[in-house]
Order: sequence, then C-alpha cells, then structure tokens
Amino acid sequence: MEDLAKQEGLVDRYVKEENKEAAVKLLFDLITTYAEKKDFQKAEHLRDKLYEVDPLALPEIIKAGEIIEEQKASGIDESHLELWSDLYQALTSEEGNALYYAMKEASLRSDEPVFRQGERNSNLYFINEGELKQVYSQEGREVLLRTFGKGHIAGDDSFFSNELCTTSLITLTPVKLNYLEKRVLGDWKEAFPGLESHLSGYCRKFDKVHDLLKQKDLDRRTQERIHVSGKAVIRIMDKSGALVGKPFKGQLSDISVGGLAFFIKISKKETASLLLGRRLSITFPLPGPQGKAEITQAGTVVGVRFHTFDDYSIHVRFHEPLSKDRFYSAP
Repeated sequence: MEDLAKQEGLVDRYVKEENKEAAVKLLFDLITTYAEKKDFQKAEHLRDKLYEVDPLALPEIIKAGEIIEEQKASGIDESHLELWSDLYQALTSEEGNALYYAMKEASLRSDEPVFRQGERNSNLYFINEGELKQVYSQEGREVLLRTFGKGHIAGDDSFFSNELCTTSLITLTPVKLNYLEKRVLGDWKEAFPGLESHLSGYCRKFDKVHDLLKQKDLDRRTQERIHVSGKAVIRIMDKSGALVGKPFKGQLSDISVGGLAFFIKISKKETASLLLGRRLSITFPLPGPQGKAEITQAGTVVGVRFHTFDDYSIHVRFHEPLSKDRFYSAP
C-alpha cells in the first residue's frame, strides 16, 4: 500500500509538470489495481480524478468504469445472487452492483425486535435465513399478520414513505439478513435514478400491511373521520412540551377524535421527513353542534405523505383524544 501511495504522489507530480499522458496512464493502472483489491471507494475516487486530469481521455475513463463494475460483479456472493435472482434480473448490472455494495449485514437472536409499531424504521430488510413474525397491536391484543422467511423483504412500507411503523417485526428464530439504510436513496438519485423505482416495484409483489389488516378485519383508523376545511396554525414542541420556532399554517384535510391530517407545501422531501415523529401543537377550527370553535390540541406526527405539486399531507395522532360531545360528524 505504501508503494501505491507513492504512485499517487507521482500522479500529482505529473499533473504539476503538465504531463497528462503519464498522469492518465498511471491513474488507469492505479484504478485497475485498487479495483482488483476490491477497494472500490478508492478506485472510484481515482476515476473521478482521472476525469479531472483529462476529461478527453474517454477511452481510459470508460474502460476504468468497466473494470470497476466487472470487479464489483465478481465479488458478489453467488448464494446471495441465487436467492435474490428475481430482483437482480430486474436491474442493470451497474444498479445491481450499487444495490449489493450498499447493503449491510446483521445477525439477530430469537425473540429480538427488528422494528416496533409506532416507532421509526428507516431500513429495508432482506431476509437470508431464519423466521420472523409481523404482528399488529390494537386495544391491548396482539394479532399475527404473517410470518417472514428466507427470500422475503420487510420494512418497505416505512422505507419508501415517511410513516411510523404500523406493525412490529420480531424474530422467531436466529435470523441473518441484509439491510439498506434509507440514506442510500439520496445517494442513488444522480448515479442510478431508476434504481429506487425498480426496487420499490419489486417490493410491491409482497403483501401490503394495509391489505393484511383488511384481511384480518382490522382497521388502523378505528375512529370515524370527517372531512373538514380551514386553516390550522401549527407549532413544534420539544420533549418537555415547550413551543419552539415560529408557527406555520396548514390546510385541514380530515379529523377524528384521535387525530387529524393537514396539507402543507414543502419543496424538499428531506425537509418534510423531518416532521415525522415530531410533537406538534395545533390550533384549528372544530365543527360542533353550535358551529365551529377554535381549539388547540397536542399530538405526534405519525405519517408524512407526498402528493403532487410539492403538497404533503401530515398525519397527527393526538396525545389526548377529543371529547366526543365536542366532536360533531355531519350525517
């Protein structure tokens, strides 16, 4: 490695001497060496440097990229490829390499939670070995929705959206899995713009939580909701309940005794996702027998969903339900 570091220093010397030909040749050799050593981060860094040194050295730049991708492909575990063959067949070789090398590994013991209902989960899980159960808790009872095993994907509901977990996932046996962190979706946007949609399309072949709840005659929205209109004034709260920051306004969508939803415009998805799990104080007009009355309720954001034209619907669960005598539902 010391010899390689010296050669990188020699590249810099060639650049200072404006000897592009020698710099390009040495960079290409270094990229090949690092790719063969499976140090892809270094190889890709030097490929970027090769482009900076001489953007017109297209044969070397293209070939260097091909060598990196070939070495990445040769390093993928064959048993992994066999297990997830349907997924990789839906991807280009470059997308497949990006997916594989973005994954991390984990081993879990029996009776260990992967994620819990009502909490955040930002990972997508690929089950390689073992068995897990997905359960839903409602009014003090736990209902088994399904079991997961080898070749199943879990966590896609919250991975591709901004919602708290609707269910819990718990290991039944020791489990080995790969997982993706949600941040990789941002990393892929420019280099692999189609990878997220290909991955989410593959995940759609698995049963959705909403459909499973219907099959079990369960409903996440156990309370009647009515559509409402008007403006809500929202303030963020800290853990102690103190108001922080400036208030902002949202357009009311619907309400129940246990929560409400409102729309806001946000230009960046990352900004919208920051609201998930936040405690809010919301002042809004409440329909009632004597007309609308303005009240204030505290709650926690349990869902952030994107709509067209930078609109996001923010779904809030109240910390204390509205009293039913104040809640009026039109027939």
